[in-house]
Amino acid sequence: MSYNNPYMAPSELATGGYINYEPSAITVTFMDVHYSLSTGQLNGGFHHTLGIRNQQLTFMVNTEKELPGGSAAEYLSMEFQHLDLPIHFCTALMTSATMERHVYTKIEQDDTIVETIVTGGFECTTQRAGTGYHYVEKDGEFHQPGTLNILVFTNKALTDGAMTKALITITEAKTAAFQDAQVASTMNPVHVATGTATDGIILTIDTNGEILTDVGTFSLFGDTLAKAVYIGVQRALEVSKNFPN
Repeated sequence: MSYNNPYMAPSELATGGYINYEPSAITVTFMDVHYSLSTGQLNGGFHHTLGIRNQQLTFMVNTEKELPGGSAAEYLSMEFQHLDLPIHFCTALMTSATMERHVYTKIEQDDTIVETIVTGGFECTTQRAGTGYHYVEKDGEFHQPGTLNILVFTNKALTDGAMTKALITITEAKTAAFQDAQVASTMNPVHVATGTATDGIILTIDTNGEILTDVGTFSLFGDTLAKAVYIGVQRALEVSKNFPN
């Protein structure tokens, strides 16, 4: 049985960037250096980027040391090698979700464009923030990713402070989508989940674009960002629900 995903990403983003699709990964590459804020294990934080990747982990491990290369960062670095990209200009996330589950969204308001690519692997990791924990990180213990990963692209430039605040807007939009879909927490199903315990985000801006400082939901940019994330997460939940096991 197959599922016809109606939200497949194009080969090229409207905001700049080329999508390389593989069965276990989606990579977006840029012709010139972009700037990203990433929660990923490979070059996380603020980083100049030529490539970003959402990598499916297709096997089970109990600690990071069991990953090829001995750590999440080394494993992700190895997965970039066949693309001939300078690894110091790359960042990546991991997920257990197949890339067939990815969804693409583009929202435009005035001259602002925000695009998202979201993968939804949430069945075993949904969680309501603040309702308990599953493990204590110690000696490289590795929590298996389920993960709703969100890749965000825009034609605007943002200050570092605005990029950090954008994570709030992204998270609020994601949580609103989970709540509206009434997705239950796997730890305690009486609670509606606020996301998954392993969610990841990469926000990539165009440094040649108009510089913005306000990305809150009262601003045009923040509203565009929130709409793109909310719809993207809605679509990811829909695809994951309908995707055959």
